[in-house]
Amino acid sequence: MIIRNFTIILLACIPLLSCSSDGDENCTVGAIHSPNAQEPIDGAQYQASLMECRLPRVQNFRASNLSGAQITAAQGTTIFVNPQTFEQNGIFIDGEVDIALIEMYEPGEIIACQLSTNGINLNGNVEPLFSESIFYIDITYQGEPVSFLQPIRVFVPSDNLGEHQFLFHSPSCPALECTVLWEEEITSVPVFEKPIIDATGNKLFGYQTIMQTLGWKSIGRYNNDPAPRTIAYNKAPTGYNKTNGNVFLCYDTASTAIGLFDAYDANLDVYSETHAQIPEGIITDAIFVTVQDNQYVFATKRGTVTSEFLTTTLTTQTADESGFINAINGL
Repeated sequence: MIIRNFTIILLACIPLLSCSSDGDENCTVGAIHSPNAQEPIDGAQYQASLMECRLPRVQNFRASNLSGAQITAAQGTTIFVNPQTFEQNGIFIDGEVDIALIEMYEPGEIIACQLSTNGINLNGNVEPLFSESIFYIDITYQGEPVSFLQPIRVFVPSDNLGEHQFLFHSPSCPALECTVLWEEEITSVPVFEKPIIDATGNKLFGYQTIMQTLGWKSIGRYNNDPAPRTIAYNKAPTGYNKTNGNVFLCYDTASTAIGLFDAYDANLDVYSETHAQIPEGIITDAIFVTVQDNQYVFATKRGTVTSEFLTTTLTTQTADESGFINAINGL
């Protein structure tokens, strides 16, 4: 029923549209011609940009396993390591462990690095969850993985206080290069709201959690919006699909909620998120992005979600990575 109705929507749009300067809502969502496009459009640069974006964001620290450590990263993520926390192959580590950390708080950075907040909701379906922080953590000793004798504690700064938060991880794919799908991680101590004092004596507000697993983590919460849920589609420029570009749906919210369209429907020539879990009535920005000629090529479109939501991102612009991130953060 959804596909049949959506086909009707596409056909109904055709007589309305003539690609005026008023915006791409005035463009046909049928065939869209790009005279400068080369077929097929290369997807190698966009695929490579995943790690090109993530690897430079790895911050490296060392912590003594004998005396412990308090480590604060550039954006305020703080790791508390108690003495005698790690072992390796059943042997206590009597030296320093290496801690690798990526922290992400802004939508532009998350989308540039091909991440989203898509996760398993309380009904077992996939939808964008609300996140206060996304981070990746790896801990090794002499280049080899460590085991936990006790948890570590992590603080993430946040101005969005008073929410019931959870710790999420990506058990289906926890590695640095993964496409992450968030699931709630059960810990012995729930996420709690508690400020810390930084090295200069300032009080920082945010959330804390304890953990003794590594990989991708997020402190966030489920979306309890009672509105009816719907599916979302996006028409991107001709020649792009899941092999050479992505479409994200970024909610207009104080927290970060970013959906990743997980499929491309070749019959309808649209990106689709397929899960039908987007609440109707919310304001979103659809964001098409690829990397071509070492530049981010992207288009955005703001809209309010309606039933079987269709949006178009046809008028592209280019920027380097920092320019793209600033543009997305400024939406």
